[in-house]
Amino acid sequence: MPLSLFIGWAIAWGAGAPLLADALHRRRWIAPVILVLLDLRLMPELAPVLVLGPHWWLGELVLIALLLLPALFLARATAQDQHLGARASLLVLVFGGIILGLPALGLFGPAIQPFLRPAPWVLACGLLFSIPGLAAVRDLAKSGRGTPVPLDPPRLLVQHGIYGFVRNPMQISMTALLTLEALVLDSHWPLILAGLGIVYSEGFARWSENQDMIERFGSEWRNYQKNRRPWWPRWRPAPAPACQLWIDLACPPCGSIADWFTRQCPSNLNMLDAANFPGPVLTRITWRDPASGRTETGIHAIAMAWQHLTLPWAALGWLVSLPGFSHLLQACLDASGAGPRPARS
Repeated sequence: MPLSLFIGWAIAWGAGAPLLADALHRRRWIAPVILVLLDLRLMPELAPVLVLGPHWWLGELVLIALLLLPALFLARATAQDQHLGARASLLVLVFGGIILGLPALGLFGPAIQPFLRPAPWVLACGLLFSIPGLAAVRDLAKSGRGTPVPLDPPRLLVQHGIYGFVRNPMQISMTALLTLEALVLDSHWPLILAGLGIVYSEGFARWSENQDMIERFGSEWRNYQKNRRPWWPRWRPAPAPACQLWIDLACPPCGSIADWFTRQCPSNLNMLDAANFPGPVLTRITWRDPASGRTETGIHAIAMAWQHLTLPWAALGWLVSLPGFSHLLQACLDASGAGPRPARS
């Protein structure tokens, strides 16, 4: 496909689709119908510039289901500031696909085969390298009430979780994943992309981000920036407004957990008796950030509390917080008798 045609197609389906849907207001569902009908009619007319296979329309349907409809949902949800969790999840898939998937498909062709049947070590390393980026997106959404996209940024400055240790967790993940991709594909191109990403991050992106963050958060951002390195994590989290860990001290197992955390000398974390909680009666261990209002319970609370300790404990907290994994652990704990119970006053 000629580059000019590809760019035109990207503009029509990328920017044009959500703009057309927004212009139609309550009949926005007509927008994808119009675009699909135009595509089905015009694509065959592009020969010989564009040569279609006999079953090209099946690919068209797949792209509509996997790309167009989720993209329209993402555009609408972003414009209305709704479904933050779904927006953040879709952005993870989008950026992961663009940075890792498209280079592999476009530059290497048959070399994509190792990704179809990955070795166990590739899966393990891929999961390990993804953890900082996934933890960062989660913290931006739950503590900052926004996403990594500059047009949909966090409303609050995130200073806890992984951002208590390092400033660029998503860039660290992407650089590590591109390096892994270079090893798997035996190609230098992903390393070049990783290098370009570092140059961009340390050049224009850092300057632009710094100006934007100073305008939005002022001295709070300057203090944050001063206490955290961009690429090398701290051993303990940097100073930040204190969070709370509410534990039922009258419960022997919970009291043991509170004693253990106290002995670890957590940073920026106050241990409090759940019996004195000012809101509804707590039934699980609860972690709370008063600045953002973010509240986590059960295994998620323990995972957040670990992130107030040293870096290895924090990394375990990032792993435990992964979707699916955390729910499985919580179900196992509940089945073993550590389920919810009201705090005793």
